[in-house]
Amino acid sequence: MRTTRSSGAVLAALTAVILGITGCGGGNSGASAPSKAESTAAATTAGTEGSTNPDTSTFRKLKVYTVGNFPQNDTKAVVDEINKYLKEKINAEIDFQGLPWSSWAEKMALAYQSGEQVDLTFAPNWADFANNVAKGAFLPLDDLLAKYGQGIKDTLDPRFLDGGTVDGKIYAIPTNKEIGESHTIMFRKDLVDKYGFDVNSIETLEDLEPWLQTIKEKEPAIAPIWLSGSGSDTLGYFDKTKESMKENFRYELVAGAPAGIVLDTKTDKMVISSMESDTAIYRMKLYGDWFSKGYINKDAATTKTSTEDAFKAGKTWMKFGSDKPDSDKEDSIATGIELVKLKGNEPEISTASVSNSMMAIGRTSIDPERTMMLLNLLHTDPVLVNLIDFGVEGRQYVKVEGKDNFIKLPDGIATRADTGWAPGIEWMFGNQTITYLWEGESADKWEKFKAYNESAHKVKSFGFNFNTDAVKTQVSVVSNIIKEFRPLLETGSLGVDKVLTEYNNKLKANGIEDIRAEVQKQYDAWKAKQS
Repeated sequence: MRTTRSSGAVLAALTAVILGITGCGGGNSGASAPSKAESTAAATTAGTEGSTNPDTSTFRKLKVYTVGNFPQNDTKAVVDEINKYLKEKINAEIDFQGLPWSSWAEKMALAYQSGEQVDLTFAPNWADFANNVAKGAFLPLDDLLAKYGQGIKDTLDPRFLDGGTVDGKIYAIPTNKEIGESHTIMFRKDLVDKYGFDVNSIETLEDLEPWLQTIKEKEPAIAPIWLSGSGSDTLGYFDKTKESMKENFRYELVAGAPAGIVLDTKTDKMVISSMESDTAIYRMKLYGDWFSKGYINKDAATTKTSTEDAFKAGKTWMKFGSDKPDSDKEDSIATGIELVKLKGNEPEISTASVSNSMMAIGRTSIDPERTMMLLNLLHTDPVLVNLIDFGVEGRQYVKVEGKDNFIKLPDGIATRADTGWAPGIEWMFGNQTITYLWEGESADKWEKFKAYNESAHKVKSFGFNFNTDAVKTQVSVVSNIIKEFRPLLETGSLGVDKVLTEYNNKLKANGIEDIRAEVQKQYDAWKAKQS
């Protein structure tokens, strides 16, 4: 099913709109986190430069929505600390709405439709961002950014802002993290060692087949591949089949458009992947073959257990995911299981990759100015970002002696989940490059990220973001069809030929051609403006 390597995560993530996803990483330099006093001074400066003496005399309670591994046992204690800090900084507190992956998409759609107060919300490109812009769910941020977001402008690579821009207006601010995108597969090290697998020998998905057969035969309690129709990782994360390699990643997903529409980079024409891309159809049939051979869990299309949870529970041994420097160390720390990974592809930058984690201000915000001040702090203030990401010092973590920017779990606590605050949201909020490092991570992690970002190269459609306004009704219906069928097709759970025919017929009957024509028109106009 698709497409360029860079758009691979989008495909997987688009599935995850509905299905859930895993995290990312990010950034530039940050090996030495500032002290609280230093960070307070820096944040104050960053929060006021470029502003017009903002009036913060009226206390505000800002409603902040995000998604992650919620609920968390210690949410109240963490949010109380956040609010003490914010009250002092900008005379505001947050009403923190941490939603679980399983219900997030539905609850946010309802919140936007009902006019409920939404001040700050997670709004990545893969979660109907363009459609929500077309529906007026978010405020344009250009003026607010100019007045109250100088710290964001000073610290964020300007290429990121293209990801949140629709028709020349900024509607969301991306998280400062890795700008490029690549993909990998991680495996339990104990089983890799036990069977003598060479992780450097895997080039395509098909290369995995002997390993999958070994695990199926010799580890009967483990699903060789765990997929979840409502969970996180999908096969699409590792978008390298023999067929796609021959096509040299010819197809790109189109930011803002339904996943069924892809750009054929050889012809510059939009095509419908499930009807016109041999590589997409090949992949779906490969999934069906693997499902029939027992390589994929039998309840893949319906289970509510995400791949990550299955991994932690010992139900599987591998997971697909985004690659970045130290991603194996991050995931090993998060799961408490030592992991090894395949080397990912070289990072690429797409509109999707710079917009896969963004925050937007809702049109129903009670105070957009104060909300932008909060967002600015999230990009500039290590105290605030570390509170949200890692919780309260002494409660969720302790400092490593002699290394102020390194943290570890308190004595007697085995995993982050046992601390009561491990929502897995580090890649969502503000500036990841000013966060602490866990003991065991590389001291130069953020320098590695900087090099990673600098090495990433742009895909052909970088900067193009589809505006769905002209076909928003068709987009809404088609998106729902994709949500309905994708778990079936991407898990191989039912006969692929039958399901694919039914899927394509529904797409045709509900306006996929109208969408394709509109995407092509906008892409051609955008391309004509490029130098």
